[in-house]
Amino acid sequence: MSVFDVNYNSDGLPNSSIAVRLRKAKMLAWLKTLVSPVAYLYGLFSTNRTNNLYWLNHSSQVCYIEAALNDVFDPVVRGIYISDGFYADPVYLYQRSEEKPVYLARRSEVGTTAYQSPSWLYTRAETYAVGFQFIVNVPHSVSVAVGYDVNRLRAIVDKYRLVSKNTYQVKVLP
Repeated sequence: MSVFDVNYNSDGLPNSSIAVRLRKAKMLAWLKTLVSPVAYLYGLFSTNRTNNLYWLNHSSQVCYIEAALNDVFDPVVRGIYISDGFYADPVYLYQRSEEKPVYLARRSEVGTTAYQSPSWLYTRAETYAVGFQFIVNVPHSVSVAVGYDVNRLRAIVDKYRLVSKNTYQVKVLP
């Protein structure tokens, strides 16, 4: 038995807290009345504890976000998955001693030089993530379901995602 398991119903705490000779209907009704606010608060506490334990068991890893979304929206098929967004590889510059020349061009020089394929130099912000950092893919069968709400889905993703992952897209699959 756990510390958090307390039985507040008629067979539990009110019945076991008084002597057998005092267990009359009026006394048990009075004790149930006294215990009912505590039982209500205990129900709120148990629900909050269960929700907190669920939240602590899930982190910002992709598999846990997918599990949380599938637990809420698609518990049978579990078809919701997360894919990465588009990422542009940066151009690396080398020193002369490395003998790996890279021709860099300006946008105004396009078509005016003899080099066939100029490389473009981008900043870290431009190459870090182009567009969305990740995409939440939702099957069509889930999107037409009665319990599906895109705002609730976004709230669950926002609860578990990393703070640095600030751009994502919810995409409904055909």
